[in-house]
Amino acid sequence: MSFLGEKILHRGFALVKHFLEVTEKKCGVRVSLKHVKMVVPTIVMFGVVPQYFLIWIAWRFMSCLLPSWIYQAGDDMYYSVYQKFVLFFFEHVTGTKLFLYGNLEVISKKERVIYISNHQSTVDWVVVHMLADRQGSTGNVRYVMKDSLQLVPLYGFYFYEHGCVFVKRHYFDSKKMISSLKYLQNEKIPTWMVIFPEGTRYNPEASDMIEKSQSFARDRGLVPLKHVLTPKYKGFQIALEHLKNNLDAVYDATVIYSCTKGNKKTLRTKAPSMFEFVTGCCDAVYIHINRIDMCSVPTNESDFKAWLHNIFHKKDRLLDDYYSGKCSPSKLFSLSKGYRSPANVLQHFGCFLFFATLSAPFVLTSYGRSLYWKTWVFGTVFGYFWLSFRSVS
Repeated sequence: MSFLGEKILHRGFALVKHFLEVTEKKCGVRVSLKHVKMVVPTIVMFGVVPQYFLIWIAWRFMSCLLPSWIYQAGDDMYYSVYQKFVLFFFEHVTGTKLFLYGNLEVISKKERVIYISNHQSTVDWVVVHMLADRQGSTGNVRYVMKDSLQLVPLYGFYFYEHGCVFVKRHYFDSKKMISSLKYLQNEKIPTWMVIFPEGTRYNPEASDMIEKSQSFARDRGLVPLKHVLTPKYKGFQIALEHLKNNLDAVYDATVIYSCTKGNKKTLRTKAPSMFEFVTGCCDAVYIHINRIDMCSVPTNESDFKAWLHNIFHKKDRLLDDYYSGKCSPSKLFSLSKGYRSPANVLQHFGCFLFFATLSAPFVLTSYGRSLYWKTWVFGTVFGYFWLSFRSVS
């Protein structure tokens, strides 16, 4: 079934390419398939947000008198449908292959976890959903994210209501984070809490940022890191401490984008943004997963800091071996056999059709178009007001 779905997609792209060639010959207008792959998915993914928001807000009001876990179960289910819709573009339209290494049993059963990873691109968010989708936990994904993302129209408000935690990059307020985590302590609310301990995206071209991170490590007697930034421990430690009774494990992921492999002069290039990724610029994503039992995580603060830095030191060595050309991914992750993990084409395409059908009245009727723009405007304004009122970060 998956093969049939991929065949249909490839045939569709061939027809689009032919149409573009005919248009160029007849009209003299040149539009490449690459541009179509970048613009169309972006418009579609962002274009369905008001529709998504309206159904979600209806569920929010309908469930306001019910226990919070019932609301969250419905919200998680709906969020899962949306993320599968997004994965339709990021996995099938791009043609990117996902290869898994390490503790592959993590995709065999659903778990409640804290997920940590090296951070290099906005695509890292999507990679989390790729992995969670294999486990059937897509709807349970929540993030510790920088507070500036509150300003993203509709998304910022929804992320907070979904259970995400906003933190300030330059001023970490532990009390507010603890307050935000209380909701997720409910054992009936399963969670994949995603944390990027580096705090910001690693960019091989930002030499000043890398030097600052290395200097920070040296000043504290830690090993300077080359391909990742020195991890910050506080948010991760607080999340572990306050969610420990509702967690099964920590997932430690090391992510490599095949398109970031450079040449002899430039060993590593910048990771693609979401807009670039959907064009199909990245042939493969390699993920090494290390499952860590909760009992193996140190509770003492100084031990915890050393333990976390050691995890990122190991990532750094793996990444250095890859980018320096010493090892291919299959040899790099030699402790486990690589596994190409195919996505469910029909399931993701079904979610695409759901949102396409949902969007039809908003596109085809004047009332729908009016409601569409009013949702963008008034929903955004209300979201800003609510987040300001709650002072969430």
